[in-house]
Amino acid sequence: MQSHQRNLLPLCALQGAVGSFGGFIGFFVIGAHDLHALFRYTACMLTAAMASTFLAYLLSPRLHIGGAGLVRLGLLVPGLLLLTADGSVALTAIAFGAYLGITWTGRHALEMSLLADAERDAYAARSGTAMIVLSFSATLASTLLLASFSEQSRYVYWLYGALCLFGALFLGKAIPRTEPVTLKDPLAVIRQPRFIACMPIFFLESGLFGISQAMTATGASSALGVASHYGWVTTAAGLAGGAALYMTRKMRNKDNRAHWFGGACLAMSASWLLLGASAWIPLLYIVHSVARAAGSPFLAASQQVLNQCTLDIRGTLADRIFARELVLWMLRMTALFLFWGLALVLTPRQLFLAGAAFLAAAMATEYAIGKALFRDSANANANALQAA
Repeated sequence: MQSHQRNLLPLCALQGAVGSFGGFIGFFVIGAHDLHALFRYTACMLTAAMASTFLAYLLSPRLHIGGAGLVRLGLLVPGLLLLTADGSVALTAIAFGAYLGITWTGRHALEMSLLADAERDAYAARSGTAMIVLSFSATLASTLLLASFSEQSRYVYWLYGALCLFGALFLGKAIPRTEPVTLKDPLAVIRQPRFIACMPIFFLESGLFGISQAMTATGASSALGVASHYGWVTTAAGLAGGAALYMTRKMRNKDNRAHWFGGACLAMSASWLLLGASAWIPLLYIVHSVARAAGSPFLAASQQVLNQCTLDIRGTLADRIFARELVLWMLRMTALFLFWGLALVLTPRQLFLAGAAFLAAAMATEYAIGKALFRDSANANANALQAA
């Protein structure tokens, strides 16, 4: 493993730890309010993430902050907010949205600047494993806090706030410095035919984020009842998924990307069907969690490589990343509001079953499109080598 890859892993791992808070947030919002409150939270969080991404690009050249600095800033701001949120849905949405927007802006800039195409697959497996290990640890710690203090959520907020501040103050100092990210003409990137061709995969890979979060939180609340039970199930399932990803970390390469992607999509599709079936048999939520934990690390690793391949187009790195994030925000908000509209006309069970079936079908479609994009990327790289 190259030194620059090794230096990136601690920040990636901490991202996994803080990212695990998202599942607890959904459970807390559903438990204290209702599904519509979760939709409102998700809309605010996604908008905060997009606004934070724009601010990151605006401030980076003015304050001379590179990729590592952005990741640390994306941990500092949410850390301070989470320590004072005290369960506020609006403040939580801003904090988690800022975390997603700023840290992923910095991470994308680092990975696109420091990694060659041949490094991406093994690095994706290693970074995915690191994220799962700390996600597992943070989830377990949160579960123990909930079980020990009568399901009081404020202790979980404090835990994740402290994790963010720790990362902001102590991690990322050994990462090679990259240039500040500066926007020039992101709209020119969006107009490129190769970028437009990626729109369907962007929608399937990230555009359905709000729907999947609502489905998972609703299923967990119905099947498990209290947040600590959700934490125990997630901890056990995450451990299984992380172990599987670690054991196969050396088996991934640029020649078998589509095979790993297909297996992950199959496991995830099955997990969404199991979630729908949990409406009749609540214990199937546990089976869903295990299947999702087994498939999601491999899917995330494949999607990470796929996203990097889709960004191998014309334009500055900052323009390419921002263009993708802007399009993802529009797709996520569109999908969320359409699903929210369905919630107004369907019964809760009908909405739950429709969402599960839709997400399962989306996984199959994502594989078909992603496989074609992997093939096109391989052909483009081969042609570039021949031309050189």
